[in-house]
Amino acid sequence: MMLIVSMCVALVLASAEPPVAPAKAKPARAPIDLMWMVAPLNEGIPPEPQPANTAALRAKGVALFTKHCAACHGKRGDGNGPAAATLSVKPTDFTKAIFKVRSTPSGTLPIDTDLFGTISRGLHGTEMFPWVNFSAHERWALVQRVKSFSVRFKQEEPCVPLAVPPPPPSESDTLRSKGKVLYERLRCGACHGATGGADGPAVQLYKDPTGARPVYIRDFKKGQFLRGSEMQDVFITLRTGLDGTPMGPYDVLAAPDLWALSSYVRSLIQQRPLRETPPPSP
Repeated sequence: MMLIVSMCVALVLASAEPPVAPAKAKPARAPIDLMWMVAPLNEGIPPEPQPANTAALRAKGVALFTKHCAACHGKRGDGNGPAAATLSVKPTDFTKAIFKVRSTPSGTLPIDTDLFGTISRGLHGTEMFPWVNFSAHERWALVQRVKSFSVRFKQEEPCVPLAVPPPPPSESDTLRSKGKVLYERLRCGACHGATGGADGPAVQLYKDPTGARPVYIRDFKKGQFLRGSEMQDVFITLRTGLDGTPMGPYDVLAAPDLWALSSYVRSLIQQRPLRETPPPSP
């Protein structure tokens, strides 16, 4: 009898589910802006003239995009790659040809050097990192591939880039004070907050309860500007706007006002890159 009981107990134990080990916590992700915070200034300027748009260049662009970009942007360039859902900011849909970072007026196509610059610099505050490990020729190839996803590049000609006058000789207190007045008068704080923390009263209006792509209000304190945080970067962003977002162009402002507003916005940055950190005292 004991033998039968022992055999039954053994069978029960053998068929029981093995104990499940507790799930290991996922390692914390490094801040996505770390690369920009520690890297030297990258202006995304082409180091060599743009090559001719040949079949070989386009073929190289297809191969590079498929291998390195399609995971996020999708093979068709529609922003629906297999990794897109895991990103904090949805990848750009190239088929619409709506680009935030341009040197051209709002509503128009970017020029090729705009696209080259974005590939080279990346988009700060997103998982679109700088592709500086690619040669200039490879980045030009990717420019052609990005353009191939939309018929707009075949049907429209890019506008002439907007002129950027020389900036003021220095970012003085007077310049920033003027910018602060403009910031308040133009109600920039309605979205970006009184101190630039992306906590203005209008933020609630842009929350999407359906779970679709929300509108990302820029937190100036973090210094994560898509184009960059240099004076000229902020100036061009204000002048051209960020197409595809509620951030329209401030093209009605005179250049001195735009420089003043740019300087004040920069004064709100609290997390500055390593290159702007004063050297230690001897």
